[in-house]
Amino acid sequence: MRSTYQLLAYYFTLLLFGVCGLELSLLSLLCGWLPATARTERFFQRLIHRHFAFFHWWCAFARLVYVRYHGFERLPRGGLVLVANHPALIDITCLLARVPEALCIFKPAIRRNPVLGAAARRAGYLGSDGGHELVRRAAAKVAAGGVLVIFPEGTRTPPGSALLPFKPGFVLIARRARVPIQLVRITTDSDVLTKGRAGWRLPRFPAHVEVTVGPLIFTGTAATTAELNAEIEAWFRHPPAGDAACTPATAPPS
Repeated sequence: MRSTYQLLAYYFTLLLFGVCGLELSLLSLLCGWLPATARTERFFQRLIHRHFAFFHWWCAFARLVYVRYHGFERLPRGGLVLVANHPALIDITCLLARVPEALCIFKPAIRRNPVLGAAARRAGYLGSDGGHELVRRAAAKVAAGGVLVIFPEGTRTPPGSALLPFKPGFVLIARRARVPIQLVRITTDSDVLTKGRAGWRLPRFPAHVEVTVGPLIFTGTAATTAELNAEIEAWFRHPPAGDAACTPATAPPS
C-alpha cells in the first residue's frame, strides 16, 4: 500500500509541477507588455519563489520530500553570489523556495522549455552560453543588489562520485561586482531526481534534504581567482568539523 501511494503521489507531484510551470509561463507571456526593468524582474523572481515555496509545501504535505534549512537567517543583504553543490534537480527549487528574489544561470535549452522558459526570461535569468557577456551582465545585476544562485560544477554530481571540478566563472562575477560569495551545502538521503536516474523509476521516499549555509567568502583579498576557486571547491569536498571556520582568504578585507 505504501509503495502504491508513493507511486501515485510522485507522478501527481510531477504533473503538479508541470501544470504550475505552464501557468507561470502563460502568465509571463500575457505580461509580455511589461518593460524589461529590474522591478519587473524582481516581481517575476518573487512569483517563481512563491510557486516553489508552494511546491515544497505540497511535497512535505504528501510525505515525499522534507527540506530543512540551516543558517539562512545569516544571509547578508544586498548583492551576493550564492554557491551550492548540486546533487539533484530539486536543489534549485529548494534554494528559490527560500530566497525570495534570486537570479539563476540556466542551460540554453531552457529558453525553449514550455514549462520554464518564459518565466525564466521574464525573471532576468541568464543563459550559460553567454561567455564574457554572461559575466558582465551577471556582475551588473549582482552589483545592483541581486542574489545570483549558481552551481559551479555546471551539472549534477553523479551519484556516488566526487564533486566535479568547479568552474571559476562565479568568482569572476563576484569580483567584478565587488560582492561576497556565500557557500551553501546541500545533502540528501534519497536518489530523487539525481543524475542518470530514469524519470519513471520510483525514488526512495520520503526524501530528506538538508540545506546549510556555510562561510561567507570575501573576494577583495590578495588571493587570485584560481586560489579562491580552489579554496571554495576544497570546502565542499572536505566538510570541516563544526561548520566552516574561515581561512585567511575568507576574512573580510581590512
